[in-house]
Amino acid sequence: MRRALWVCVVVAVFVCCGCGSDQRLRLIDVPPPPAVELDAEPLALLPSEALVVGKLQAQMLFRSGMGHQLEQIIGKLLPLGGESNFVPRRDVTAIVAAGYAMQGADFCAVLQGNFDINAIQVAAAAQRPTPAGAALVRTQYGRYVIFTAANVGFVVLSQHTILSGNETGLRRGLDRMRYGWTDTTIEPWMRELLDSDSAAFAMVGDVGDQGVVAAAADNYPFLHDLRLIRILGNFQPPGMNVAGSLTYGSEQNAKLGAAGLGQLQQLAAFGALLSSFGFGGQLPPLEVAEQGSNVAFAQQVDTTTAALLLSLLSGLILPS
Repeated sequence: MRRALWVCVVVAVFVCCGCGSDQRLRLIDVPPPPAVELDAEPLALLPSEALVVGKLQAQMLFRSGMGHQLEQIIGKLLPLGGESNFVPRRDVTAIVAAGYAMQGADFCAVLQGNFDINAIQVAAAAQRPTPAGAALVRTQYGRYVIFTAANVGFVVLSQHTILSGNETGLRRGLDRMRYGWTDTTIEPWMRELLDSDSAAFAMVGDVGDQGVVAAAADNYPFLHDLRLIRILGNFQPPGMNVAGSLTYGSEQNAKLGAAGLGQLQQLAAFGALLSSFGFGGQLPPLEVAEQGSNVAFAQQVDTTTAALLLSLLSGLILPS
């Protein structure tokens, strides 16, 4: 599976792309899109100009040995208890999410599955403490009601779709519906990879000319002049299999990127990051291949290591 994913990524068409800007906003709220359209187009709910966009087939991860980590992530995106008739393992089928650099490290996520709207709204309106201890705060935003806990809010859009995010990311997502529904702003090649049936998860990104990425290159040199990101993976034995490719602005920088990616574990910053999340071991080495301005990579990790990496990812993008 790993080799097949790697080949698929390497032979993909490498084109420069950019996420388009949001449409020009009108001055008044418009009626919400029909539920059937919301449910069918989760990517269209995400604000434009994302650094990275990812999609996860949640049930595939729940069937692995890492379901507990996913429950923790979902618990932050949708902080509800049992009184909401909400069980992540049962109710969430897919998550689409994007990361931004709007007013900091912002994100917006779409949870899809089967939700008891009445139970969730009644439980949220009661403003009981969440499982993590924080109280839900109710805020009216145009036609929409946001429930927020610890700077992460959510809005129930339909029986099958819930929008979540930090304050900035969530409101930017809602603005797309408040001032006029529009199609997804991501490029066709991104959508094609995200919709891949062969992967349990996928991530794409157009990070060229992004200051936050350039700044991170001081600690992680393989990020220097990085333009495009493509990653596919699954949760088959030994735990998690990942393959992807990185596109750079020149062949020379791709060579440097390949060298930096191969030496990632030797970086003090990377070791400190892993240690801060309780990981004291060594990750298996990446398989790296450089071709022109592109660098392909692949890696397998066991279930224990994959679970720790999921916890690390959760800690990086979501508040505790």
